[in-house]
Amino acid sequence: MLDPRPDIKEDTLLWQLVLGCAQLYRDQQIYGNLHGFRCGGSTLSIKNDTLVFKFPPEYSDDQKQNYKQKYLTPYMKQLKELFKFVAEYCKNNQNDVVNADLFTRDIFLEGYKD
Repeated sequence: MLDPRPDIKEDTLLWQLVLGCAQLYRDQQIYGNLHGFRCGGSTLSIKNDTLVFKFPPEYSDDQKQNYKQKYLTPYMKQLKELFKFVAEYCKNNQNDVVNADLFTRDIFLEGYKD
């Protein structure tokens, strides 16, 4: 899965993993929403073994709340599961080269797909 924002290099691998897994959900809106946020410049990071999503800094607080309510909250269960899985995988495989396609096909499908 390609990162639609290769210009933001520091979190490309995280987005590849998240988007690759999100494609596997039956409800493709989850993938579409995350892809849209990445296209808009949202970022991911791992802090305290947790995957953290951040809106672009130019979004106003009202925009953030509106987008969160409309595009993230309805899928909170799946997003929490997905972000937890990616964070745990990255923690356990810090020194390994990750193949995003293999990751999603062989690991996420083993019980994380809703």
